[in-house]
Amino acid sequence: MLTTGPDDPNPDELRPHRRRSHDRSGQGEGRPGPLSALGPALALAVAWAVLATVAWLVLVAATRPATPMTWTTTALAAAAIAAAWLVGIRAAVLLVAATRRSHPSVGMRARRPRPELDDLVVALLCTTADDFRADAVERSMRQTHPRTRTVVLDDSRGAETRAAVDAFAAGTAAAGSAAGAVQVVRRADRTGFKAGNINNYLRHHAQGVDAVVIIDADQEIGPDFVRTALRHLHASPEVAVVQGAIRSRRGETQFVRDFRGMFDAHLRAISAGRAWFGIAAFDGRGALLDVGAVRAAGGFPEVVTEDAALTLQLARRGRTVRYVPDLVSVEDAPTDYTAFTTQFGKFTEGAMQLLGRDRGLLLDTRLRPARRLDVFLNLASPLVGSVMMVALFGFALAAAAERMPGVPVALGASLGILGSVPLLPEAIRSSRHSGPVTACLFLLRGGLLYASVAIVTLRAVLRVGLGVRARFVVTPKANDRTGLGTAVRRRRPELAAATASILAAVLLTGTVAPAGVFCVVAATAVGYTLIGGRPARS
Repeated sequence: MLTTGPDDPNPDELRPHRRRSHDRSGQGEGRPGPLSALGPALALAVAWAVLATVAWLVLVAATRPATPMTWTTTALAAAAIAAAWLVGIRAAVLLVAATRRSHPSVGMRARRPRPELDDLVVALLCTTADDFRADAVERSMRQTHPRTRTVVLDDSRGAETRAAVDAFAAGTAAAGSAAGAVQVVRRADRTGFKAGNINNYLRHHAQGVDAVVIIDADQEIGPDFVRTALRHLHASPEVAVVQGAIRSRRGETQFVRDFRGMFDAHLRAISAGRAWFGIAAFDGRGALLDVGAVRAAGGFPEVVTEDAALTLQLARRGRTVRYVPDLVSVEDAPTDYTAFTTQFGKFTEGAMQLLGRDRGLLLDTRLRPARRLDVFLNLASPLVGSVMMVALFGFALAAAAERMPGVPVALGASLGILGSVPLLPEAIRSSRHSGPVTACLFLLRGGLLYASVAIVTLRAVLRVGLGVRARFVVTPKANDRTGLGTAVRRRRPELAAATASILAAVLLTGTVAPAGVFCVVAATAVGYTLIGGRPARS
């Protein structure tokens, strides 16, 4: 079934659905009090000031600056180091929280049969933009919940992809599939990114639909996903989203084999840690959402990071996300380094866009203090990384020009330890299965991987900071094998930054030492681009 136009009598608003929405508009999840507005912001400012003072004292004791320039660069470096410490401490706290208790399927109530839920209509929404995977959709649509319908929200531009979507839909209709025919929904424009695509469906085509499941084009869910998620959705009136765990397929490239476990372990730890604090978040896919709650919140915010924005919108109305770790969906990991950097750059631009949009986030009393701090530090992490890189380069230049020592080993080690927190779950697993040497090698590879995106992050921060519109770029799905020439061309920004830093270092200090970080970033980026898409070793 192909749908291309609106069939809603009033398409300009997302009207509340006939089912209950338990909206608590204006109450939110925060608790009123004299410090409810200033508390998180004040705590964050005090913590940053204390840490910055510590870092500054250590730097001054080690380098003993003697000129206004070195005093200034020392202060800026200390401020940047303190901000990086805060980001790392947040990651460490979530990691510890994730280990404090197991996260079962939130009680036996969600496991008991609920016959009345069989009457609810659930739409399985597959969002695609020139990356359609018929096999994944076909497996996902075999749901045991009797009133599940499958909808492909096709934003594809390519005629070949659109034809493949239409052929798949026609094939399911002709075959009389037990899962029902597939509905294809297209729109006249592609405004609002992925969120706009979903909103178009909710406005024009979702009559009678009680809940939706969001899956990406390469993602698939098991046959009991909808039935189980509905039980969790109705276990508490505050629950608006049931977020499952997201796992990566094994993949065929060396990049996937090397880092698939790291991506999964980090997401699992962050999700479990947030759930322990009661601030679970919607991850943008692999989740079931109450249509009434989404409509009452005004629909999906049409920004690049629509998942984080929707989580905040729901929380402001007193609605929560329930994380269910044994409700699993499977998707492709980034197939190579190009796909990884594309994904990372999109997150960075989206984070900067959302920070600019929600400038009063830390003061929003409708949100729990823990959520405000978590979201703010998460969104600010790319900005912190970019600022720290620039600040430390300036400090290195000033120190080399004055013949002073560089960053003390203790400070460098602290940054390295906190920066490696996202790698620790997979490193621990690797140590248990393959020994400490393998774990140490993984930490080195993973650390270099995250360090190598410094220029990608800096470009994205500057782009949005200068007023350029954030972009929603679909992560490349095809395996990309490149030669040395292609790898060099694709990593021109990193190579240009390394070249510029070398010239600046030589002209200002007479040595290339301050440019070392940029050179490592460029070499690592070229190396991962060159080898990341190669077939995995058997």
